Amino acid sequence: MTEARRIILAATCLLLPACSTNQSTAPSGVALVDPSGAAMSQTAQSRPFGGHCDTDISILPPLPGDPANLLRLHIKYTCQLQHLGRTTAIAEQTVTFTGPTTAIASNTTTYTAANGDQLFATWSGTSVSDGPLVTFSGPERYVGGTGRFSGVTGSSAITGTATFVTNTGQFTSAGTLAY
Repeated sequence: MTEARRIILAATCLLLPACSTNQSTAPSGVALVDPSGAAMSQTAQSRPFGGHCDTDISILPPLPGDPANLLRLHIKYTCQLQHLGRTTAIAEQTVTFTGPTTAIASNTTTYTAANGDQLFATWSGTSVSDGPLVTFSGPERYVGGTGRFSGVTGSSAITGTATFVTNTGQFTSAGTLAY
């Protein structure tokens, strides 16, 4: 037997056991497909998530039947977020004033990462105004998305400020995502 054939035989003997296992060597987050073409499930990995967003706020006209203490907002975000990078977002928010300086608010948000993947979220929280400055906080829940965020779950704590003098604001987010 020639030297080249011995090397090829030895390499084949070493590689065959590695190729015969059923373990995935795909990187985390990559969808696996079995030979029939059906997607194989992979356990979602929990990851730290958070960052900072700057916001531009537009006040929307009330809808017919809205109570006098309800305010509708359209909010555009520009963010830097873990796992999304430079991100934009759109939120539709309702604010219900519960007192002269207090309110409860809720919104739905669609975050769009630079590559086009989207992350869907809902937020609800409280706010307090001190003159023109409004401080707010509350949990944001992640409820799916597109691309690598399809089926995502998780939550984060949101805290921030806004002012209706300039119709701008900012907030930070800290939590986890599982995808």
